[in-house]
Amino acid sequence: MTTETVSTMDRAANRYRRKFLTYLFWAGIGVAIIVALFGISDVTIASLAAIVMSVPLWIYVALASLQAAILLLASVKWQIVLSQFPIGGRVLPLRDALAGTTLGTLAGQVLPIQLVTPFARAWVARPHQISTTRAVGTSVFEQVFEVVVLLTMGLVSALVLIAKLGPILSGLAALVVGLVVVTLIAPVFHILRKISLSVSGYLPAMAAKSFAAVEKALQQASDFPKRILFKLTALSFLRYLGMVTLNVWTISVLLPGSDILLLALAYPAVLLVMSLPFIPGGLGIVEITWTGVLIAQGFEPAEAVQVALSLRVISTISFLAVAPLLLMFRTNAADLK
Repeated sequence: MTTETVSTMDRAANRYRRKFLTYLFWAGIGVAIIVALFGISDVTIASLAAIVMSVPLWIYVALASLQAAILLLASVKWQIVLSQFPIGGRVLPLRDALAGTTLGTLAGQVLPIQLVTPFARAWVARPHQISTTRAVGTSVFEQVFEVVVLLTMGLVSALVLIAKLGPILSGLAALVVGLVVVTLIAPVFHILRKISLSVSGYLPAMAAKSFAAVEKALQQASDFPKRILFKLTALSFLRYLGMVTLNVWTISVLLPGSDILLLALAYPAVLLVMSLPFIPGGLGIVEITWTGVLIAQGFEPAEAVQVALSLRVISTISFLAVAPLLLMFRTNAADLK
């Protein structure tokens, strides 16, 4: 083994070590926030367990079904994107796309989901002669549409809050803006690409590289057939609606007096912090965000913390209940030989 080879291996080992230590740091921050929330609110494990167990079984079944639908929509999107990049392998069956997405979400309970899902999908796709590069690249590309929807709904929420619209007008505003974005998605990608190009010039080298990858994905997206762009964006909006329903409905069950409209308007902020690539599932930060939203509605801090923590546990339980079923339908690798 040459000195150059050893040096390269050492650099790679140091790079992975730094990434692991960074992950441990941010995961520790998330755990520390959760512990602090328990401490300042006087919520106990026993009281939290009592709340979780008081939720009727049919609600868990409904939440698990909704989780499955959200995962299915993401899987269909990825399958569509894969079909647009046919070089390097065959088309992946939907059941395997669903298994890969589910596996990534499962790993995302303890690791940053945006980073781990593409590789979980690649592992499931490998027996189908789909290269890792193709699987990871298309998986990352599929998430660009999620970003567009998040930005769109964040804009809608801001406009509704500024204009102080009621529930009906808020729903109409979201519908109109959503339809405009779905219909004009190609120009939207061109605009976002120009913005990313402008922003990258003012960023440090490391951040600029990330924006360069985003810019490339936006360029690829804008070159897609309009029919495909329409379908991917529409599916992303449906996924967003499912996630809003999952969170807002659960909170309304735990806290019947909560304002459903304000919860829905706050969800873009929650999803944004949940999507941060360095904290697993937004651990701690999501709970603080929901706590702040509930306190702003007039609830006591202890009650708000209790609901925010319960939401995390209930969502996790409903996902873990349905995940084995979704993984069960994965194609056996031996059958592909």
